[in-house]
Amino acid sequence: MKSILLFLLASISFSGFSQHGQIGTFIPIDIPIKSEMPKMGTNVGFGFSGAYSPFYTAPVFLEFKASWGSYSAKTLQQTYMFDNGSQTTTDVSYTSSMHKYLLGTKVMIGRDYRAVRGYLTPQIGVANFKTKIVIADPLDEDDCQPLDRETTQRFAGFVYGGEIGAQISMEKLFKGISSENTHKLTISASYLSGFNHFEYVNVRYMQDEVHDTQVTHTSGDINASFINVTTNQIHEHKIAEVYHTNLRMIGINIGYTINF
Repeated sequence: MKSILLFLLASISFSGFSQHGQIGTFIPIDIPIKSEMPKMGTNVGFGFSGAYSPFYTAPVFLEFKASWGSYSAKTLQQTYMFDNGSQTTTDVSYTSSMHKYLLGTKVMIGRDYRAVRGYLTPQIGVANFKTKIVIADPLDEDDCQPLDRETTQRFAGFVYGGEIGAQISMEKLFKGISSENTHKLTISASYLSGFNHFEYVNVRYMQDEVHDTQVTHTSGDINASFINVTTNQIHEHKIAEVYHTNLRMIGINIGYTINF
């Protein structure tokens, strides 16, 4: 550990630092650790980053990164049954997303004019999970209808992690582009963990099913109310399951950054 700290300090001291800002876009690929999040899907999306250094001689940036992604989108055909034997069949669409908002201290490693320059960023922030469930109109005049066709499940919590990566100079890769060494390709690996348990909807592993009113609902279920338009009976049916697990993910990020 001591040798790593000495290496970082040496990198900062002899970097010849002159640039004070970075802006960029990136594609995040967040992969859940299955032992911790058994029903979570891979989250893929789009993000942007902005960083500023208040220092003149040290290559240390205060960085903000935001990303928006989707880890599942699925439409299933579900059949809902009532006690009197009537039933309705309709499509139910599930769209699940994960958003991240992270603050970090980005330490650049190596001289700015090099073709490849590394960086290390400890991070802290907020992750937000959202699942939108839409029940299609069953077009059933005599049987059951959903009272609310749209349901949204949300959960947000604090997270921490880190990112290690490299900026690759496009000017040095592709001759003829500006020689100012400001355009960079970025590739990094990241780790994200939650301070507490997170809640997310199990969508990817759901199946086309028949639901009756005898099913026992648990506190982790998302239910929707249906009304039989003939008898005016109201029943609840399970439309999704919510998982409560740790948040543990590793990530791959590919992007483009402008240094100025």
